[in-house]
Amino acid sequence: MRSTLSPLACLALAAAATAQAPQWLLITPTNTPISRRNAGMDWDQAGNRLLMFGGVTQTPGAVLADTWTYNGQWTQITSVTSNPRWGHKLVRNTANNRLLMFGGRSPTISGLANDTVEWTGTSWVPVPTTGAPAPRFLYGMTFDQARGVYVLFGGRGFTATLGDTWEYTPTTNTWTQRAIPNSPTPREEMAMVYDASLQRVILFGGYDRDTDTVHGDTWTFDGSNWVDVTPADPAASPSARYRTQTVYDSARLRTVLFGGFDGTAIQQQTFEFTGNVWSQVTMTTAVVPPNATEAVHGYDPTRRRTALFGGFGATGFSSATYEFSGATTGFFSTFGAGCQTALGEPTLTSNTPRIATPWTVTYGNLPADNELVMAVYGFSNSSWNGVPLPLDLGAIGLAGCNLLVSADVQVAQLTVPAANPGDPASASTTINVPNPTALIGVTLYVQGVLIDVTPLGDIVLPATTPGGRAVLGN
Repeated sequence: MRSTLSPLACLALAAAATAQAPQWLLITPTNTPISRRNAGMDWDQAGNRLLMFGGVTQTPGAVLADTWTYNGQWTQITSVTSNPRWGHKLVRNTANNRLLMFGGRSPTISGLANDTVEWTGTSWVPVPTTGAPAPRFLYGMTFDQARGVYVLFGGRGFTATLGDTWEYTPTTNTWTQRAIPNSPTPREEMAMVYDASLQRVILFGGYDRDTDTVHGDTWTFDGSNWVDVTPADPAASPSARYRTQTVYDSARLRTVLFGGFDGTAIQQQTFEFTGNVWSQVTMTTAVVPPNATEAVHGYDPTRRRTALFGGFGATGFSSATYEFSGATTGFFSTFGAGCQTALGEPTLTSNTPRIATPWTVTYGNLPADNELVMAVYGFSNSSWNGVPLPLDLGAIGLAGCNLLVSADVQVAQLTVPAANPGDPASASTTINVPNPTALIGVTLYVQGVLIDVTPLGDIVLPATTPGGRAVLGN
């Protein structure tokens, strides 16, 4: 049996998002920086532009100390500078809109630093800190918006590939090494970004020079532990690689990864990660950037474009600029953990959520004698009526189980017996999504709570599903 409901009627509509096709475009700005690789770049909110610093030029090689901005055109800021460096990251603090870079190869080609420098909006300012990590380059670093700290992982030190996790607290100028129960193995040149919609750091791939290992695993970090979320199906993930270009697309709520090196060949595919699996993007044009490794990259939220500059490819060093526009397709992913029955964890699956289309969620792997599923739909996975999520459901008989989504709309649905007696049962609920384009990009959350009715008429809640996140597409 299927239930149809319309909780979208109570949505405060998001800003309209126009449908667009996925494509790379070669940009021809009137001015351009010299070719380079391994520079740092991120969004400068105050200037409404991307900001790039440093990098290294081609053989014989020179380490750079120039500052450039990009908003469709490149402009050099000649009045400011900092110590030359390459192999560093430049990461924006979304709380104060300042950009931070750490260490890297500096101030010479082979030097190695562990200084912390901040872009104030008009100048580079060295920051006196306590507890700094050991000097390194080719590390991963991003800013955790939910916790207000920078997260740094791994990289290459003077003699070894590193696998340590550090956090920098900008309000106290303090670096702290974290003792994490579970962690990725040592690596350098990995992809690492913060997904604000998942409130997780995303890490993919990388290279361990000490063991000559190219990694293809995917990890998330919530501030307490690293979790290996590598899809079991190899087709649901990029092949092992490093030196990729990776950004978080805040308009489309997904991580974009391009290129990389697999240890033998340069790769030129584009992938997107939505929380469970990586999906390879099929382009609408034949344009593919040849500079597919070690390129400077950043996301422009105003123009909704991923920018790519320089790097290295089949033709050597590059000074070309490319931009990527991704499609506004919808997606569904699960998060968190459900509570198990004797059959294991109940499952949560969905068709692709999109406007003008029924969106159906299926609750599977249910015990054959399970009578009902309470479908809980919400508009948040962080709080409900001022109460932080997840919320322990012990008060209603589900000790150790968590409510993962705000219970804004609740619908009870009868389960469907399996075709073969004893096999798992299932249930499904459907929302008829209306067709306004303003709904593109709207996020809905869903979770199932299993309900049993005893012979005496008592209601028992035996388990829950994981949480589900649906981003509506065109």
